[in-house]
Amino acid sequence: MTLVVARCVKSRIAIAADTLLSEHDGSLALTNGIVKSCCLPGYICVSFSGSPELAETAFINFRDSFPQGANFDATIAFFESSSSSTNNDYIIAFGHVPKLVTIRDGRRTAGISRTHWIGDKDAYEKFREYEYRKRNRYEHQRAVNAAIFADEMAGSPASDLHGIMRNVVTDPELSTVGGFVTVLSNRDIGFRYSVYSDVLLDWPRELVGGRDLQLSDKFDFGASGENDRFSISQISPGYYDMNMVAFYLLKGRLLIVFHGVNNGPANKCSVFPGVEPSEIASTLNEKLGFDFAALCRVMSSREGYSSPVQRTNPEHGIAMSLYCEANTMPKVKPAAS
Repeated sequence: MTLVVARCVKSRIAIAADTLLSEHDGSLALTNGIVKSCCLPGYICVSFSGSPELAETAFINFRDSFPQGANFDATIAFFESSSSSTNNDYIIAFGHVPKLVTIRDGRRTAGISRTHWIGDKDAYEKFREYEYRKRNRYEHQRAVNAAIFADEMAGSPASDLHGIMRNVVTDPELSTVGGFVTVLSNRDIGFRYSVYSDVLLDWPRELVGGRDLQLSDKFDFGASGENDRFSISQISPGYYDMNMVAFYLLKGRLLIVFHGVNNGPANKCSVFPGVEPSEIASTLNEKLGFDFAALCRVMSSREGYSSPVQRTNPEHGIAMSLYCEANTMPKVKPAAS
């Protein structure tokens, strides 16, 4: 099964999904997963639930039929027809005039909600429970996670969607979703994968009695033991509308890349073990055979190395000790005076 959740806040769109594939009522290995969103001509991104093979056929047919993209009505009609004949569901994200459209059972659904979803209903119910903090996270009382996004557009809901989806993916009660959390968002001229690093920090000893962590709590976070240098980072190619994305597991020095053929759906997975953080960009270039132009910022909390983030007011908020393991993000030039 699948869970894809997309959200449009004003002019900013973000799409989060799992990568798990299942077969004969069983989950396939992590490295047999796929990306469930595909950027297509005309500044659109289409996500699917259902058959990956039939979705791939639909995406290729759309690209062949509309190499420069199609207008709004033609795009809707195309994927309504595909949904009707395949039983696949789709979320279409339009970038030029930011808008989300869900297609189920061959029909565009009605509604004005800013949040759209397709896939497993039970998984989405868990998503809502986590969003409204009706459930404890998997790491509750063992660890706290902090996801650091590198260059997300102002007002983007990408971080919010990731923070909820990661809890759904790691929920041991759910077998219908899993794998990695892909997050992509619209930029001014195209869609691109987000650059984030999801870091684990030690659960504060002062937080007892099952109380939830609040941003106003006065805690200083670091990591030790199993949480030391534990992070999962999403790495984006340095191009718009490219259907490739990579993940880096710092603790295991494992680099995983989802890719396809001729910028088609990213339905293949390649695994490269033993990659040091400083080797991520060069490994991607070498193994993929072109300049991936990796955008990554691998963060961790590392005993003895992390630098504390100072609170502006010691009486408020939280502080985290973080260490930058790798950074390929371009430097921002200061504005001219």
